[in-house]
Amino acid sequence: MSVLRGEKLTLSIFGTSHGTSIGMILDGLPPGIRIDEEALATFMTRRAPGQSNLSTARKEPDHPEFISGIKDGMTTGEQIKAIIYNTDVKSSDYSALARTPRPGHADYTAHVKYKGHEDSRGGGAFSGRMTAPLCIAGGICKQILESEGIAVSASIHDIHGNSSEPLSEIVKAQALRDSVGGTVICTVSGLAAGYGGPLFEGLEGRLSQAIFGIPAVKGIEFGAGFGAAEMYGSENNDEFYYDAEGNVRTRTNNCGGILGGISDGMDIEFRVAIKPTPSIARVQRTIIYDSREETEIEVHGRHDPCIVPRALPCIEAATAIVLVDVMLSQQPMESADIKLEYVQIENSDKDASTAGQAASTAPDEQPDGMLNNGDSGVQHISDCRSEIDAIDSQLLPLIEQRLRVAEAVAIYKQEHNLEIVDQPREDSLFSKLQSRSSRDLADLNKDIFKAIINASCKHQKDFITRK
Repeated sequence: MSVLRGEKLTLSIFGTSHGTSIGMILDGLPPGIRIDEEALATFMTRRAPGQSNLSTARKEPDHPEFISGIKDGMTTGEQIKAIIYNTDVKSSDYSALARTPRPGHADYTAHVKYKGHEDSRGGGAFSGRMTAPLCIAGGICKQILESEGIAVSASIHDIHGNSSEPLSEIVKAQALRDSVGGTVICTVSGLAAGYGGPLFEGLEGRLSQAIFGIPAVKGIEFGAGFGAAEMYGSENNDEFYYDAEGNVRTRTNNCGGILGGISDGMDIEFRVAIKPTPSIARVQRTIIYDSREETEIEVHGRHDPCIVPRALPCIEAATAIVLVDVMLSQQPMESADIKLEYVQIENSDKDASTAGQAASTAPDEQPDGMLNNGDSGVQHISDCRSEIDAIDSQLLPLIEQRLRVAEAVAIYKQEHNLEIVDQPREDSLFSKLQSRSSRDLADLNKDIFKAIINASCKHQKDFITRK
């Protein structure tokens, strides 16, 4: 059993990949929280094996059976215990591994720690299969966050260094009987400033501990991450200013939404590195414990050529668990009239000074086409249009990245005979946007995202047709 201990929540994960069942115990949630089990099942499906020809052929429905803690769709305040029965197990594929550790796996280290008594079938307790119970707990916590207007979302940044057509790298690896890794971007939107603490109480450390509990994770960086080491302080620092509504914003988010271990109200952004699947159908060198000889091994069984696509919900789950624990144990330390949000604005060198003045106050448009910036004086509207142009230049690559991810969605929908338009998901998205939008801009934001979604659906249809 592996345990993640927070201040209020404790998550215990038990079982092994080829045992009778796997499961989890989540302790510390208060009673009276509504849990949508249908939505949880949908979330679990994102991680489940056998969903496409780019993943393992092992098919597990991953339907959790709740033993305690949830009644009539509500938490009872008791420990939430759930199990998933393993139904598609082929342990014969692992009969030789008791004597020969697989390169890249935890076979050898487990053999040393447990003195040869470990269950090595399917990776045992070290298998990616153990992320299914993680997703039960994380799926519950995601719903809690969503009810508070907080969204946790992970997406593929690249696979094998390819960010334009990442899924094509998996196909190449399959043809080579090899595997590939990649990186995942995770974003948390809507979390108020003030959560976390200094030093060992910091959000980065707590999130990292949970993320590294996911098998195959090899690295994590927040905001600019290692790139900050190559910046000047003037480049790395995220400058503040007040928007038209008096909210504090920043022009960049190099800190990744966390300063001094504490959330600053901007989006929390981090990137996770996932190693290639260690099980590959190619000959590799290894050892034989008993005879102390070297030998060759060719790993059989059913394995993902790339873990990255199925890791997305796992990263979201681990993140959500940490954030719910933090929110249950702490009160945000910000003043009620100060909010921090992430707005990235690029200013050219020649406009940096005037643009900075314009951003630090709340402009009101005047009938003569000029902007009155209070103490900052009068600024011509063309300067603000320059800022708008800079923002648009930021939006374009994000929109293109969204369309590339939509292509992967289109492939999945085609393989599973699903409709391109997912109306329930769109309705849910619009509901979240309404809750997170400024009151006076909510309807306009909805119209904008409708246009984006309609364009995305059209692109998916065209993409499938071209294929």
